[in-house]
Amino acid sequence: MPRRIAVVDMGSNTLKFSITEVDDAGGERVIHAHAETVRLGAGVAVSGSIDPERFDRALAALRDYEAIARSFDVDACVGVATAALRMARNGADLLDRIGGTTGWTVHVVSGQEEAQLAFEGLVRSLPEQGNSLLVDIGGGSTELIQVADRKLIASESIDVGSGTLADRCFTSDPPGLPAVHDALRVAKEELSGSTVMPNAEAARVVLSGGNGQFLKSFAEWPAIAIPFTPDRFHDVLPAIASRASHDLARYLDIAQERARMLPAGAAIAMVVIERTRPVKIEAAPSGIRGGLVARWIASHP
Repeated sequence: MPRRIAVVDMGSNTLKFSITEVDDAGGERVIHAHAETVRLGAGVAVSGSIDPERFDRALAALRDYEAIARSFDVDACVGVATAALRMARNGADLLDRIGGTTGWTVHVVSGQEEAQLAFEGLVRSLPEQGNSLLVDIGGGSTELIQVADRKLIASESIDVGSGTLADRCFTSDPPGLPAVHDALRVAKEELSGSTVMPNAEAARVVLSGGNGQFLKSFAEWPAIAIPFTPDRFHDVLPAIASRASHDLARYLDIAQERARMLPAGAAIAMVVIERTRPVKIEAAPSGIRGGLVARWIASHP
């Protein structure tokens, strides 16, 4: 009999929710998905706490997601919270409220576990042979995962994300090229201590999650038309630096608040591409929810 699992990834930028149906043969099919830009991580690096209004928005979204999940008669509602709740003084308070007022089972994962989940969710989409570097640019952290022949070689989580970087470097909309160059400088500093990138001159870099997918869509926008290739990615930065967030949001069909952070995601991606010199770059969905589903299936044979 098919089983259904509802999962939520409480990222620093976005709450990502999906329901996966698993058939008797182990085949998976996503039957519902939604994302809500809550920005739990907004200002946390400065204040140390999640803003009360965003706190309440996250709870409201989780209650809505739970109602949807129950309407699909799911077997479980499981989730993880990432960088924002790792950093915030009131992160434990939010977890207590989630546990006390919703049916979700959510726990905070370390950066290393976040990288592991991303790998588990994406590994089956990678080639059976060859080297890849998975780069999951989140709102508050970036996970770097070195893979060879579908085996995890090394991984790390670095405390720089598109949300924290945009909050630090952008003061106008559009940010303008000087601000994006400043974001590039900060991203280089934050990623300079990477232990994965020096050993990951990869055949391909996979930019997973919303930042990667939206950047690819932006590059392919007919008004932009920049090839999504390592040798042309540097052209994305000036193009995106001059686009107002409402234009980006309208074209990409995302929240304006989410679009405002995309140039910072581009800066992080640029640093990785410069350091690893891949022959190919790709975009892929975030693997965290897929990893959660895989773990739930493994623990409920």
